[in-house]
Amino acid sequence: MVVILHREAGKEMLKNILCFGDSNTYGFIAGSGGRYDENTRWTRLLQKHLGLEYYIIEEGLNGRTTVYDDDTMKHVNGSNYLEVCIASNRPLDLVIIMLGTNDTKDRFHASAKDIAKGMEELIKILRSPGLYDKGILIVSPIHISDKIGFSEYNESFGGQKGAEKSRLLANEYKVLADKYGCHFMDAADYAKADDKDAIHLDAKGHAKLAEALYHKIKEIETALM
Repeated sequence: MVVILHREAGKEMLKNILCFGDSNTYGFIAGSGGRYDENTRWTRLLQKHLGLEYYIIEEGLNGRTTVYDDDTMKHVNGSNYLEVCIASNRPLDLVIIMLGTNDTKDRFHASAKDIAKGMEELIKILRSPGLYDKGILIVSPIHISDKIGFSEYNESFGGQKGAEKSRLLANEYKVLADKYGCHFMDAADYAKADDKDAIHLDAKGHAKLAEALYHKIKEIETALM
């Protein structure tokens, strides 16, 4: 059965928020490799917090980077898809970008400053004339846990080297946000990685992140009033 909803003339459109990220936006479950359901992942919980006047667009992809191609995974370079993603989901009122964890993988040989340059490229894409002219919220991702040495991802992220880089991203991203007039939030202030794999949010982390983002969005809206 297909239900077609018609918006009444004169009614305002929903406030559309795009969440552009990696596996922690997709809702990847540490250990099992499955996906958290609609009652657990932060994007859907954020929808519930915000209510029916908002529409949350989930754009999480496992392995997504800011600007790096990955020979082991297809289509993960965020800079190659962001413009299309924006164009196909317009109109948008806010774009949330939470990327950087996968950029710390050892094979990219990227420093925290290099990763920030990748994020800067995404901001520049969004600021392209005629593409998008509303708010951008840069979210620095959760830290890779010190338990990475026991994780299946230990080799990919270079062990503690990847964990250390992940802790440096917030400061770099905050500088970027200030430079380009973006909003900023550090996810690590509210949630942490599941010790099962040291990379991904657990259910509690999804709930905490959703609540923090809800309050951040309301803060942004208040500032615009």
